[in-house]
Amino acid sequence: MNHLLLAVLTSAVCCSVVNATEIRILEQPKFHSLWTQAEITAMVQQVINAEDFREVRVQVFPRFLVIQFFQIGYHRVDFIRVNFNQKHEIITVQSPYAYTAEDLKLLDQRDSYACPDNDAQVIAFAPNNDSIEQAVTLDVIQAAEAKGYKVVSLLKAQATRLNYLSYMTCPHLIGNFYDGDSNPQSFITVDGLINASELSAMKGIFRYHVTNIWVACEAFNDPMYSTLINDTQTQKYAAGINDLLVGPSDQAAACAMKAAIAGQPMTQSFQDCYHQLDTPNDKWGFDGHGSDIFGQ
Repeated sequence: MNHLLLAVLTSAVCCSVVNATEIRILEQPKFHSLWTQAEITAMVQQVINAEDFREVRVQVFPRFLVIQFFQIGYHRVDFIRVNFNQKHEIITVQSPYAYTAEDLKLLDQRDSYACPDNDAQVIAFAPNNDSIEQAVTLDVIQAAEAKGYKVVSLLKAQATRLNYLSYMTCPHLIGNFYDGDSNPQSFITVDGLINASELSAMKGIFRYHVTNIWVACEAFNDPMYSTLINDTQTQKYAAGINDLLVGPSDQAAACAMKAAIAGQPMTQSFQDCYHQLDTPNDKWGFDGHGSDIFGQ
């Protein structure tokens, strides 16, 4: 994508520039205990101009960094890998970058996940400290609770990789609402991300026949699309085909999830919410081989 290529600088950005955009280092002390935050930030500033993005997050690995950068106005995240030597000097930059299975193993050594609450029925997952995303997710939570469902609220600090993957194994789960940032390969958690390959690897453990409505850019493309439809056998799945605008897409998705919870036919309800609340520039996909009625 052009906006991705323009984001990568061919020369160093002057480290004396103060960026208004936050550069947040995701906590992994075992990998960056010998680094200072200033050193990591300085390396990031050699590669991208943080002011071009809504937010920048950094994951530190033994011999490389992965920079996560979030597009202004969209629910989109992209990645750059920065390889460095023992002196913390940049060797090469890989852009765009997709996390590998080896990367994810370094982040989480867990071989299996266990459901924390067998009564859980609906997950509401919103990892970002964004007022719109949090407000519409709370709206979904209240609608589900009003219908008597047992809701798991995974907001901000609770929206972790471990929590999500653990709750998605729960035996009575029927609904999953996500509002955050994504691309075709992965979606963001507060402490990193979850990759389509991880979900595929959980085939047989993941809870099947769940309605997944995600405010997630390009997640209705492979590999995430095939993972949700085939491997996790989702009942119904909605996500962005293109890059979804922050605001209208959140409102439309929350409307569709609330309609589903209320027992309305999901396919038509999704289309109605889209036409009433979203912009034509947002392109959504809606699919699934299960019932058109939530929880059936």
